[in-house]
Amino acid sequence: MTAMLQVVFMVIGLAVLTFVLAFLFRKWQRAILWAVALLLFVGASILLGAGVLKIYENGMIDHAVLLGITLAYACSFIFIYGAEKTNKALHQKCSTSETSITQPVQVVDEELVQPEQTIEEELPQPEQDNNEELPLPALEEVEEHVELQGRLNTPLALQVFARAIEKGLMEEVGNHYKWNESKALLAYMCGRIYCGDYPKYSAREVKSYWKPGRTEFFPESDLNALFQETALGQSRQNRKGEAVPMGSKKVDDLFE
Repeated sequence: MTAMLQVVFMVIGLAVLTFVLAFLFRKWQRAILWAVALLLFVGASILLGAGVLKIYENGMIDHAVLLGITLAYACSFIFIYGAEKTNKALHQKCSTSETSITQPVQVVDEELVQPEQTIEEELPQPEQDNNEELPLPALEEVEEHVELQGRLNTPLALQVFARAIEKGLMEEVGNHYKWNESKALLAYMCGRIYCGDYPKYSAREVKSYWKPGRTEFFPESDLNALFQETALGQSRQNRKGEAVPMGSKKVDDLFE
């Protein structure tokens, strides 16, 4: 009985010490709980396999050893569960407590274009050289530009795309855009424009997460055609909720 009580108090002391360390060092809380859990599980297994601890010896069951092994395994699973539960709760708290970020909207003034008026000029008829042909005016080449259509045409999209071209992140090629960075970064920018996605910095993880906005509709087909890309929606879906893509600061600066 004394040996069993000693085992119980040792396990309680280890659990209290682990939770105190996890509380004091919150930045590494998950790593601490996982480390102690693996140490208990692997250590108990090695001691059993090496014969250092024997549950059954001399025809009798050593209840103290059995209790110690059981508590070691139980504590390891409790620590693992606590580590993942705490990490998940932290992410949910960050998502729910975050106030919606107001995207800057620039009002685009619409200029009223007056219809062109055709002015007929009377050309004097030449008195001589009737067979001489008058030179035709040179035709001006019309440069093709990208025009956002339908649901892609929003004030925020016009503003961000113009800034992205200015920064060299993208360029106009005929009637579509060419993106000069990674596809994940393009999906991140489009998610911020059309879905209200935003970056959320985690001080504990020391990195930012890609948080989805309130609008889940993502105009994938239109954006694929606009940028001559494929599966932009799938790229957003794969990274949404995870760490922001590399180079996200370039995109974030476009919304300031």
